[in-house]
Amino acid sequence: MNRKFYIILLALGFFVNIGIQSKAQFLDDEFCGNNEILNLDVRKKPWKGANSFLYDYLKKINYSDDIDSIRYLVPLKFWIYQNDDGSIGLSDSTLKRFMDELNYYQQLNKTGFRYYIREIERINKTKRIKLGYFLEAPWQSFVHKDKGCINVFVTQTIKKRVWGEKYMVRGTFNTVTDAVLIQYNSSTTGLSHEIGHYFGLLHPHRNYNKGKAKQESVSRTRAFKGIFKKGLICEKNGDGLADTPAEPKLSHLVNNDCEFIGKSLKDRWGDNYQSKTDNIMSYPTHYRCRKVFTEGQKAVMLYSASQNKYAPFWTTAQAENLVYRFDKYEPDNNKETATIIDINTVQQHSFHKIFIPENDKLVFDKEDWLTFQTENTKGKTINITLNYQNTDNKQLSIIIFDEYMHLLKEKKVSQNKTTINLPIKTSAKSQYFILIKNNKNPVNHAFIYQISVQIL
Repeated sequence: MNRKFYIILLALGFFVNIGIQSKAQFLDDEFCGNNEILNLDVRKKPWKGANSFLYDYLKKINYSDDIDSIRYLVPLKFWIYQNDDGSIGLSDSTLKRFMDELNYYQQLNKTGFRYYIREIERINKTKRIKLGYFLEAPWQSFVHKDKGCINVFVTQTIKKRVWGEKYMVRGTFNTVTDAVLIQYNSSTTGLSHEIGHYFGLLHPHRNYNKGKAKQESVSRTRAFKGIFKKGLICEKNGDGLADTPAEPKLSHLVNNDCEFIGKSLKDRWGDNYQSKTDNIMSYPTHYRCRKVFTEGQKAVMLYSASQNKYAPFWTTAQAENLVYRFDKYEPDNNKETATIIDINTVQQHSFHKIFIPENDKLVFDKEDWLTFQTENTKGKTINITLNYQNTDNKQLSIIIFDEYMHLLKEKKVSQNKTTINLPIKTSAKSQYFILIKNNKNPVNHAFIYQISVQIL
């Protein structure tokens, strides 16, 4: 798709969206600005009107809701807007929280996905930390777009202005540029929500305020009666998924206990809503209520991922892709993103290749940082043990710093099991940092190791 065509699409999106939004369908502070009425992806979804397609697909790929089987390792590139002098911006520690939360909800729901950071690019332009929704945001996500990953743009605010009224959007997915945009203060499920859009999910409340031709019915068995539409309404209207209950926009219909308080509301057929409040793609009053992807939603994401042109590089079914196998503690490439390791626990980490399409150079993860704290341990010894099975790589280094980043000890790994003993001279509560350096890039697979910290 060439540059001119993109510009035409962006312009079309602007003018059509202005006309649609004039009907005041959003709140003063929207969670997600994604407007599915303007959906430039007009391809027919094979599950629309036939949800059995999704469940047949899950059977075909042997999906089990009892097993957290990781099927796709998907790289993200973050574009972070900050002031001209580099201030404001999103800190590395907050970015790590974003990633931890994103992968937490994938693991909780056994979606089959894990995500890792391919690259972070910071853009020092004060005028961009407040992006306009209709023109600036789409344009920025077009001119900075990279291949082979999900592009995530992070800024201070995303602003909508319609007929003189201003609205703030916490996040959105642009259907033209396939980019995710979120604010610094995005909720814990914000990134999961927007990436859900990337992989084909719609809001369960889609067209909730429309007529019978578009609104989803509360009844799961109600069917179209006209000659132009056939089948179950719940499989065609709304988000097109029968296992997400019909719902109005939940923004002011959920109490502090995450209970739905809009049961007196009725759909166009006169049935009372019995909505849930925990779906990640919904808009509950309190975003902490969101934690669930349904089976149908997981099937949509998995099928959509399988159709992505980069699927052959993301899938774990290809043995050669094991070189991209990152660990759940990423990103941990500097002191600010150091992973907390508790005393007397074992963590498994890896050094992995970073997927960059059409790049002849092998780009690998180089450093892992960890941190731990001690208390009332005078006269004792810290015991740090490193284990690994890869016999073709003995080029690791373990470096230990105190909380002021004074070097305490450094040792090169020369065998598959290495232990470092560090005497403790103080009884006060202290923080330590561990740097594991990869001095030799692995070639055919991710380099996996286990590390533990004990007090002797």
